[in-house]
Amino acid sequence: MQKTPWRVIAEALAAEGVSRIFGMPGNPLHLVADIAEATDIPIVLTRHEHSGVACAYAAARITGQPQVAFGNPGPGITNMTTGMLEAHSASLPVICLSNGVPMGQDGQGAFQELDSVALMRPVTKWATRIVDPATTSWVMARAFQVAMSGRPGPVFIDVPSDIGLALAQIPPYVPAEQPRRSRPDPTDVEQAAALLSTARQPILWCGSGAYSSGAGAAVMALAERTGAAIMTTPGGRSVVAEDHPLCLGQTGLYFTKAGKDYFDGADLMVSIGSRLEDFSTGGWRYWPEGARLVQIDIDPHAIALNQRPAAAMVGDASLALDDLIAAVSVDAAEASRRCDAISAAQTDYVAWVEADAFEHHTPIRARHAVAAINRVFGKDTIMVHENGGADLWSYYWPYYRVLDAGDDIPMGEQTAMGMGIIGTVGAKLARPEKQVVCVSGDGAAQMAMMEFATAAEQKCGVTWLVLNNQAFGWPQFAQVLTNRHHVATDFAVPADLVAIARAQGCEAERVEDPADVEPALTRALDANARGVPYLVDVVIEKHDYAPHFVAHHEATRGD
Repeated sequence: MQKTPWRVIAEALAAEGVSRIFGMPGNPLHLVADIAEATDIPIVLTRHEHSGVACAYAAARITGQPQVAFGNPGPGITNMTTGMLEAHSASLPVICLSNGVPMGQDGQGAFQELDSVALMRPVTKWATRIVDPATTSWVMARAFQVAMSGRPGPVFIDVPSDIGLALAQIPPYVPAEQPRRSRPDPTDVEQAAALLSTARQPILWCGSGAYSSGAGAAVMALAERTGAAIMTTPGGRSVVAEDHPLCLGQTGLYFTKAGKDYFDGADLMVSIGSRLEDFSTGGWRYWPEGARLVQIDIDPHAIALNQRPAAAMVGDASLALDDLIAAVSVDAAEASRRCDAISAAQTDYVAWVEADAFEHHTPIRARHAVAAINRVFGKDTIMVHENGGADLWSYYWPYYRVLDAGDDIPMGEQTAMGMGIIGTVGAKLARPEKQVVCVSGDGAAQMAMMEFATAAEQKCGVTWLVLNNQAFGWPQFAQVLTNRHHVATDFAVPADLVAIARAQGCEAERVEDPADVEPALTRALDANARGVPYLVDVVIEKHDYAPHFVAHHEATRGD
């Protein structure tokens, strides 16, 4: 029986268990018609091609499974590029499809002509074009396998318009091979275990590879056995719940005092699935004097990328940690003493932060609004992060604590603004049993506010907490530090986000009194339970940043 490539692609998505696709069609004959006729996969219509990728990004992070976005040729493909760049940075399996320029007109000045594969190649694990209908089944199976094998990552597939609608004999689709997991070399395990067994103050430094491997149980077991503190990069956040007694928050730009103090005294860093990038290391400035590095990563190219390890293990994070646990030998009494010291440091600091965060100030301090989320929403809440100076408080443990493993969606090292606001939709659709909250600045919110309607249309009960300082606060803080005028950073005509959200079917309110923050969040939680998205626009004090955020920028302002 003859079929078109688009029909086979729809069947492939169904065979791979894809639960929904995100995006917007230019011509519904390309993919959309076949999805509707041959499968029961829901299509989530977004208002922009970038938004489809942002939703897929969030859903991929929270499920660990490949997610699919689609868009139009030419500018539609360029609109998807930013999301794919972020997915590549965050190691997430996002598959993007687009109907491209007809092969029969390639290079002749066709409408919306673009060398899409060349454009997407630097921001994906694999970018390809279907040039023969007969290869469609192979391309789709290969896309899913590449997206999930080794270090996960995004894949782009261009389906030329004439190829996609051509009837042809196409082999039946066979689902992709399941990804294989690899163990490290036993000699490398022994070398790493020897270093960890003799360490005085070790830290387990967890990146996105630890998260995607599901290594939380192994991380906790190794930490408890050796008396090691657990710290993370943003990508590794929520590998364990952050009320675990050995958790001391994040590293680099995201240090808070308890974590930084302990980090500075460490003599061994065990990096688990992290490329030790700029923000996670403070531009590679933050390193305890004399500390050695054990590096664990599934990608051999990540080893010694920027820091030379004393020992390295190449393999899946969970399997590598299992092997390390079996090989390490630490005195139980010494490990217990370390655990008690870490737990005491955490308890003292959490108590201090709770007192600091809930002092009432007018204008409202951003820390106050962020800390209120845990009190109102509690457990079973997915935090979706935006990127800006004020909303960075949601990264600073324990002002916000991820109370359940897996319930955190950060951006990758690219930190594309607006993707968190949009990603709440993908997160809620992927995990409808969870509450979903996004902390954003007003700048990022304005980059994505067209998708408030998508949340309402999909009946996504999500909350956006907007920290509103009527400016691009982070760039403006750089001007403050260097005694420059506030040029091109203030919003002379601020957006009425409450009116904009209400106009798109959401509920919303503005908060100016600190006493009203928790009641507003409670109303948001109630609305979310009814499937209604809710925006809380909090007027905040300008330049109320976390202490280490300030210290970091003061130390690096000459860069």
